[in-house]
Amino acid sequence: MKLDPKEHSWLSSKGAKAIMAALPDGTTRFVGGCVRNAIMGERIGDIDLATQLEPKEVQDILTAADIKTVPTGIEHGTITAVVDGEPLEITSLRKDVQTDGRRAVIAFTKDWAEDAVRRDFTINALYADQQGHVYDPTGQGLTDIKTRKFNFVGDGDARVREDYLRVLRYFRFLAWYAGDRKIDAAALKACRENRAGLKSLSSERVWMEIKKMLSAPKPARAVQIMLTNDILPVVLPESSNAEGLALMQALEERHNIEPDPLLRLMAMSGRDELAMAGLAKRLKISNIERARLLSWAGNQVAFSPDMAERTFKQGVYASTPQTAYDRMTVRAAGEPDPIIAAEWVKQARFARDWPIPEFPLKGRDLKTAGVKDGPEMGKMLRALKELWIRSGFEADKAKLLTALGMIHPKSR
Repeated sequence: MKLDPKEHSWLSSKGAKAIMAALPDGTTRFVGGCVRNAIMGERIGDIDLATQLEPKEVQDILTAADIKTVPTGIEHGTITAVVDGEPLEITSLRKDVQTDGRRAVIAFTKDWAEDAVRRDFTINALYADQQGHVYDPTGQGLTDIKTRKFNFVGDGDARVREDYLRVLRYFRFLAWYAGDRKIDAAALKACRENRAGLKSLSSERVWMEIKKMLSAPKPARAVQIMLTNDILPVVLPESSNAEGLALMQALEERHNIEPDPLLRLMAMSGRDELAMAGLAKRLKISNIERARLLSWAGNQVAFSPDMAERTFKQGVYASTPQTAYDRMTVRAAGEPDPIIAAEWVKQARFARDWPIPEFPLKGRDLKTAGVKDGPEMGKMLRALKELWIRSGFEADKAKLLTALGMIHPKSR
């Protein structure tokens, strides 16, 4: 088949044109996700290229053409070329010499078919030249794309044993592209029977794939299949509530809530601070993500969908808007009554968008009023802040200073 360059401008982007013009004619093609998604009519993300040239040759040629190169993965045959700020990955054709389920020893090749057979899925082993001609060395990729069937290249068991991360990649692709189509039994069997291999992977790679999967528009079916096949508990023993994810997905659809992988992870988890701390440590998630999960799990403010506005704001202030939003959105997902669920969503959005008021007093204000630095200053500030919170954040600076005169006579 042939992609129409008029419909797919990425085929002739400035960066792609510059690279293709610099490298010898016929040695370089587009590969993987950009080709796959263009054929499927899905959004195009990164633009990746494959070449018959070895990395050093690519670097030398592009440098001579005044194109910046970065050796982002040169030991695996990948460099990144940057043209006017546009990064494009260029990977030399490879074949596997040895694999252990985590990493591979590779050798470079000039054979497109050899490169294709080491890839994970047939739909990812597609190449396209700058004119849009699509090449399918496995002979199955284009057929599988039409049916959105996710087949491993060749023997599924062998492909998974080469890199156990392919189990998670399989479910990530199901989540993003399969919809409700029939699942390939052989591919699923390969994933199920090799699930123990997931424990050998680096935490960072596992979390990256989980987060990508939970970012899909509708991941609930893929996650349920992972649970049914005893794969989900291997990677997410603390968060195996697939039904919770389905409920969150349904809530998102009803109330036009933007998919959020961390919020979805919460919906799959119990509000157990110790368990979330264990998950965060095991998967080595970022400090920001960890703080959000732990705050959601450990927060003890008693929210309700019909609480008085002043009490509600006090709860949001004590919790932080993000934590309040997370708690109420997860609560809405689990609420069977649609009217009450809608109230939770309303409260959650208010919490998220409420501009947190700023306490109007500073230490210098109390110092000017005669309060000494040190423990006395801290005690007075805490007392006045508590008074300000109880007022519903309405007491201004003048009222608070008046109150200071009442509780600290020396400041009158």
